[in-house]
Amino acid sequence: MIYGRILFPSSKLCTFESSKRLLEQPNFELQNIYRSLEVIAKESDFIQSQLYKNSLAVSKRNDRILYYDCTNYFFEIEQEDGLKQYGPSKENRPNPIVEMGLFMDGDGIPLAFNIHSGNTNEQVTLKPLEKQIIEDFKLSKFVVCTDAGLSSNANRKFNNINGRSFITTQSIKNLSSFKRVGFRTNWMEAQ
Repeated sequence: MIYGRILFPSSKLCTFESSKRLLEQPNFELQNIYRSLEVIAKESDFIQSQLYKNSLAVSKRNDRILYYDCTNYFFEIEQEDGLKQYGPSKENRPNPIVEMGLFMDGDGIPLAFNIHSGNTNEQVTLKPLEKQIIEDFKLSKFVVCTDAGLSSNANRKFNNINGRSFITTQSIKNLSSFKRVGFRTNWMEAQ
């Protein structure tokens, strides 16, 4: 299934149908693909850390700069169910959503992700996943880059210790007038 998703990214059903055209046809049914998703979900953290460790044997990873962002996915359902909860949708849809937080390395290659209920504030999702990266991936010194929505005091403090740093976007129009003047005075255009 993993090879199918890499070679021919598509739905589970299409992956199953494509497997019938392989030279050596696998011996499984569509239901086995769906059942395997439970196992993959339970082992997700282990799979992510092993992918990272094994990728180091193939190529150097740019893991000194990490990008983190969140997005959400909506479901065409009316009732909340498990992680699918009503929350602030980025598409302003009135449907239950789940939220995904994703860390990427400096080259934009995914490092780790986590899924949260749709009613979770995205600011509280960064720290647990970052702790997982520190522990499972054995990374300690890096710069975390986020958008302003993830720039909480707790996230900045957490990334101001042990060789870690934090960079976030800042809207100029939201700065105090004193800082706005200082910013414009010291501004240099990149050549």
